[in-house]
Amino acid sequence: STLHAADYCGAQACKLWVENIIIKDHISNLEPNELRRLTENARACHADPLYEAAGEELAKRAPVDVLRNASSDVLAEIVDRHVEKRQRRIQELAVVTSNGKLLIYDSATGSSLRIVDAHSDILIRCVAYSFDSSMIATASSDRTVRLWNADTYACLHILQHDRLVWAVAFSKLNRLVVASCDAAGLCK
Repeated sequence: STLHAADYCGAQACKLWVENIIIKDHISNLEPNELRRLTENARACHADPLYEAAGEELAKRAPVDVLRNASSDVLAEIVDRHVEKRQRRIQELAVVTSNGKLLIYDSATGSSLRIVDAHSDILIRCVAYSFDSSMIATASSDRTVRLWNADTYACLHILQHDRLVWAVAFSKLNRLVVASCDAAGLCK
C-alpha cells in the first residue's frame, strides 16, 4: 500500500524508509532462533537492508545459546558491527586459574574487579585480550576456547577442539580472527 505508492511516485527515499519500517516491525516479532536463521539467510542472499536490521536486532536480544548456533561469519560480523567498541577507563589484567576461573584485576591498584566461572573447575591454560580490548579468549583443558565480551563477561562463542587447548591469540590486523592450538598441534 504505502510501499507501492512510494514506488509508483518514484520517491526512492520514502520507499527505503517504508521498507525499513516494515523490516523492523517484522523482525521484532521473531523468536531468537528464527531471527538467527533470517540473519544467516539474508546474508547468503545479499539482502543487505534485511541483513543489517536482523543482525542489529539479533545482537541486542539473542541469548548466548542462540548466538552459539550462528555461523562463524555471521557471528563475526554481528560482533564487529553491533557490539560497541570498548572504551577502557582502567588498565585491566586477566589472570586464569587451575580451577576454571577468569580473574580480572585493576593493574594500577591490584584490586579485584571480577571473577568469572569460565570453564567449570577445569584448568585454563591461556588467556588473551583482543587488540581493541573488546573480547577476551580463554583456552582450557576442557577442549574449548571461549570468547568473552570484555564489558559484560558474557560468553559469546565456544570453539571446540578434539584435545586440550594449549594456546589462544587474536590477530593484530583483524579483531575477529582468533587462533588456538591443541595438544595434537592442530591449530584452528
